[in-house]
Amino acid sequence: MSQDGASQFQEVIRQELELSVKKELEKILTTASSHEFEHTKKDLDGFRKLFHRFLQEKGPSVDWGKIQRPPEDSAV
Repeated sequence: MSQDGASQFQEVIRQELELSVKKELEKILTTASSHEFEHTKKDLDGFRKLFHRFLQEKGPSVDWGKIQRPPEDSAV
């Protein structure tokens, strides 16, 4: 597959993922009670935006080489 073909494939997959997440979040929103609807909608919109940003990132999202073990006394 050419570089251009791979880029097009990745874009199609990204769009499908975003549409799928949007549909699922809309389903979740229908389960919110009337007094929680606006708060839940705001939270789900925030998640959708973060997911969009995640899908836009190129390369690894975490530099695993910089991850260090926590100090022994940090967890009980």
